[in-house]
Amino acid sequence: MFRPETPIIELSIKRDMNLDFKQTNLVKVSDIEVPERFYNRIMTGIKTVDEFLHEGFLPGSTMTLTAGAGTGKTTFMVQLLEGLSKNNYNVAYCSGEENIYQLAMNCKRLGCTSLRIANKTDVDEIAELTKECDYVVIDSFQALTTRTKMNSLEKEKYALMTLVKAAQKNECCICFVMHLTKAGKLKGTTLVPHTVDANLNMLINGDDDTIRDIFFTKNRFGPANSMSLSFGGKGFDMSSKVVTDKSNKYVSRKNKKEDVKKFVSKQLDVPSINALKAKFNISSTYASTALRELAKKGIVRKIGRGDSAKWIKVNNTINTINENN
Repeated sequence: MFRPETPIIELSIKRDMNLDFKQTNLVKVSDIEVPERFYNRIMTGIKTVDEFLHEGFLPGSTMTLTAGAGTGKTTFMVQLLEGLSKNNYNVAYCSGEENIYQLAMNCKRLGCTSLRIANKTDVDEIAELTKECDYVVIDSFQALTTRTKMNSLEKEKYALMTLVKAAQKNECCICFVMHLTKAGKLKGTTLVPHTVDANLNMLINGDDDTIRDIFFTKNRFGPANSMSLSFGGKGFDMSSKVVTDKSNKYVSRKNKKEDVKKFVSKQLDVPSINALKAKFNISSTYASTALRELAKKGIVRKIGRGDSAKWIKVNNTINTINENN
């Protein structure tokens, strides 16, 4: 049968990173020359973090950092931006959660004085910042504002599309800090994590509350790595060794379920089912079973049914499980 030769098209990437889907003809992979900028990552200069990030951030990419209250997500991003700033990148921390004096005081306590910070929540103003910055942190996505009156869904779509397009056009990385509800679910819709290139989660370690487990649940431009860092009054110890996904694999299903129960018991908020699936490499069924067993012990309880169901801590306290129970 005659098969016409597939035309080889010349793929060119202008300054616009063009990370969105575009229509092309079929091209053999070996004939595609990937532009050099896709390999020129933005490096923090912090060895542990750069290894975790698979040699840094891809210019023009977007990501989320999701965590519960008091986990240390602001501290982590401040230290990361400080590393980028010392590595000669232009960075900006846009806060809608703390005023600039509170944020400056915390930055100085951490020894982070090179990064630039601002109280800025206007979507269009932040989009303008991407023209001069290499990396922008928005804390938080839920705090963003628009100049025209919109309902919550319209505002979310406008903010996300405006900022993602600005990041791609200006080769600026953006990180959206995301909040979890007390039930461990993401505030707002799932539009943001579905649209961005990478989703990063941070949880309190189940065995040691001075350690934070940080892991990707999605990463379009690298492996879904995980690592654990010590966390204290002076922030994160960035010299901690990277922990691979193998660290979260256990011998048996029973052990996995027990580890989930111990982990959830030591959290102030119940992590989402998806977060438990990603951390412990288990199914939704096993995560739900572990939570139901905790409910029988009076540690958590379920509110609602079906997709709208939420798990919350009883009395919102940290509990200890008897190993023999």
